[in-house]
Amino acid sequence: MKFLLALTLLLAWGIGFANEDLRVADSCYAARAERAKGDKADARNAKLMIDSYLRAMADSSVWERATEGYVKSLFFSFRFVHFDKKHRKAKLDSLKAISETAYKQFPKNKEIAHVYASALSMWGNERGALTSVKEGVATTVRDVATSVEDYQVLGRAHFVLPYVPIVLSWPDKKLADKYLNLALEKDPKDLYNYFFLAELRFDQKRYADALDIIDRGLSRGIRTSYFLEDKRGRWQLKELQKKINAKLDKK
Repeated sequence: MKFLLALTLLLAWGIGFANEDLRVADSCYAARAERAKGDKADARNAKLMIDSYLRAMADSSVWERATEGYVKSLFFSFRFVHFDKKHRKAKLDSLKAISETAYKQFPKNKEIAHVYASALSMWGNERGALTSVKEGVATTVRDVATSVEDYQVLGRAHFVLPYVPIVLSWPDKKLADKYLNLALEKDPKDLYNYFFLAELRFDQKRYADALDIIDRGLSRGIRTSYFLEDKRGRWQLKELQKKINAKLDKK
């Protein structure tokens, strides 16, 4: 009887501890822009966030939520925490592998699918056309992003993934145009929807349209809950604006 009581208390303590880990991790994620320097996040907060989500994953009652947070925190750290560039490939390999495993566990989770498709498209772009074809990157990104209607990833992947004529009919810049417009229509608050579409317009040499999209994006301001993401987005919009204006000044 004493053994059963002790076991029950131990299990209750373990569940409570795991949930406390989730609470700490969520609070770290909510505060991910605090103590940032420029567009670089505080590395200590990011590490605490990642470690706490990882521990929380041991609790089956919050497994999916903790896994989602873990994958999102890894993706956030890859984008916003400073690290040696020579380690970029290794970190991207790890992010791709972890998010792929998480997606297989929770294929209907939109946040996990977004991270997996984003990481996979970046990985394919970095590895080049032949590796992308061999690994079926384009097809996987398309299938994952389509399943959760992630138009931003679909459009972006169609634009940046390596293209091999005849061998690879996907990606397609016409579809990039379609999906990036859908992404902006679906979420006009996300500054990256403006940036990616403006970048495509620049590639199409539609400079006036690109500048108009940039102006619309910059007029949105920065969202409190996405401070670092939007700060980086505004910076990228302004850099693209400078690039387009410099191009026009040469004419």
